[in-house]
Amino acid sequence: MGNVDRVRAGHQAFNDRDFKAAATGLLASGAHFTDHGRGVTLSGPDEFVGWLEGFMEISSDLRIVDARYIDGGDWVTAMFRGVGTQDGPMEMFPASNKPFSVDICETWHFGADGMADEGHNFSDGLGLLMQLGHIPAPE
Repeated sequence: MGNVDRVRAGHQAFNDRDFKAAATGLLASGAHFTDHGRGVTLSGPDEFVGWLEGFMEISSDLRIVDARYIDGGDWVTAMFRGVGTQDGPMEMFPASNKPFSVDICETWHFGADGMADEGHNFSDGLGLLMQLGHIPAPE
């Protein structure tokens, strides 16, 4: 399986709610993954599964859509949108029951074994909070 195929399969597993398959099919056992928007770094597939499951608490219908993948050899970049409805609390913000669409970019580095040893997630958390009505849009 190629690197792009591995990322694509991980995204499909997320949409299928098979978080364990998303993690173990993509990440090496010692992989590190950073959610830059939250300032959180995860170690290994188990922590990654917990991170993915956390999104279901915020939005039970969250899906990855409109994904595009760029093959850079050992690096893969994925650009996609996360769409759903905030039907659960998000840290200090209660469920708004509003739909959202947030642009996301991920980069993944693959080792010689074909598994990701490093990943990075970048998203627009401020825009998301504005869409959900938790903070006002700037004038």
